[in-house]
Amino acid sequence: MIEPEIKSHLIKPESYEFAQMQLDSCFSDSQSNPDAIVFAAKVAKLWNEYKEYSSDAESAESSMTIYAPSFGYQDAHSKQQQKKYKAEMEKAQRKAADAKAKIIQLYKDNEKLFKNINDGKHEFIGWMAAFGYRAETAGGMKTMGHALYYLNQDLTEVTHRFSDEDLMDMQSADIDDLKYEFEDELKELFGSEE
Repeated sequence: MIEPEIKSHLIKPESYEFAQMQLDSCFSDSQSNPDAIVFAAKVAKLWNEYKEYSSDAESAESSMTIYAPSFGYQDAHSKQQQKKYKAEMEKAQRKAADAKAKIIQLYKDNEKLFKNINDGKHEFIGWMAAFGYRAETAGGMKTMGHALYYLNQDLTEVTHRFSDEDLMDMQSADIDDLKYEFEDELKELFGSEE
């Protein structure tokens, strides 16, 4: 089931070679629950957007202050530049606020997921398979690839797929920083547990 799915994502499917597979059971109260990983991937993407827009807003604000009036005087060029950077700052701030609102909404929408993970019900929900393979790139170089697959309980269907890139994006997002940055909003949602 996994190999045809992998080949469909390759530039040169004919170069595919199996390397390794590790199969493990998956439970509802686990952080490796596929729904939790889908949630984390969405949050990580939005969190990275939020950080980028916040950084853009700070940069524009710094540039804006360079063109601020000196001793009560501001020439036409400086006024124009200050106005331009102010507009960039406000646009980036709006985008950051939008990303933040989407993150908070994701947490609200997934309250049931957190409850299920934390309620102690240890129900078998399927299997996860860490899958490794080798394949050629467009340049003809053979490289290793990895993906994480989730399968249903009777091993007849792939239910979720996470590529190397998906997993690396989640790891690089540093969700702990998000919890610190949005501490008040998350406490409001989950109480003092978060």
